[in-house]
Amino acid sequence: MTKAIVFPGQGSQFVGMAKDLYQSFPRAKEIFSLVDKLFLDYHGDNAKQSISETCFNGPEDLLQNTAYTQPAILAMSIAIFEILKEKSPNTLTNVKYFAGHSLGEFAALYAAGVLSLEDTFKLIIKRGDLMSKAEKGAMTAILGLDEEKLNVLINGIDKVSVANFNSPEQIVITGSADAVEDANQKIEAYASENSLRVKVIRLTVGGAFHSPLMENASDKFAELIDSINFNDAASPVIQNFSAEANAYAQEIKEVLKKQMTGAVQWTKTVQKLINSEEGIQEILELGPSKVLAGLIKKQERRFPVKSIQAEPDLSALISEATAV
Repeated sequence: MTKAIVFPGQGSQFVGMAKDLYQSFPRAKEIFSLVDKLFLDYHGDNAKQSISETCFNGPEDLLQNTAYTQPAILAMSIAIFEILKEKSPNTLTNVKYFAGHSLGEFAALYAAGVLSLEDTFKLIIKRGDLMSKAEKGAMTAILGLDEEKLNVLINGIDKVSVANFNSPEQIVITGSADAVEDANQKIEAYASENSLRVKVIRLTVGGAFHSPLMENASDKFAELIDSINFNDAASPVIQNFSAEANAYAQEIKEVLKKQMTGAVQWTKTVQKLINSEEGIQEILELGPSKVLAGLIKKQERRFPVKSIQAEPDLSALISEATAV
């Protein structure tokens, strides 16, 4: 069976995630031990607690802190991939593409063999720190308004742009807090005047992620990217900025530098997967929650997607692969 593997991004986290994996699989314990060490090495006395402690026991406000959120989700996603590689290598055969949503792109790069495990964690620990300290802003999810009409409404509002094209029905805007609120009110007024069923959902984030306001953080992150060794991918990775499948190390590296300030083209990524020439028959989502499965189903309701986020999910998948 031909497959694609995808990894979720920020917003999929929850307190208690990965605890059962840590308790059930030695490989998960190894992964979290490494991320804990690298995180504490980077932050030193400024670290309030380890990533594993934050994942398993919270508090929730600390897990929501971008500096902690990003390595936490990455550690869980990679742990699931590593457990499958160890316990059920057949599950990982015939993987034609890897992809990830924002932060998840880094898990995809690791899974495709582009980055080493330690370099992947070093990149995300730095990325989470830079993004947590970047210029503050706001983000809003707009449901039920097409891209063309949304662009017309936000055109001319300074410091507002699209952060995520998540599905044909869900687009996230970002920018400075005041400008985003102006856009929210303009969209709500338009929907009311035209009797449209549009939802404007203000997200609980403190940063203007995937916007030009991330430029300073992006420039600093690009310096770290340049210092890291990138390998050619074992299977192509569909990158967020371009929604194009890349396998060559240098090309991947250059596109990745644009990710922090550019919109996440997830709608096009999903289209590429479900309409691929290779005939993808199944998508596996590895990581907390089932956010990506839901977005994929928005585009193709019947497309086979499995979300693997807990010990029972892993055990079932391992048993299924063994039976085959």
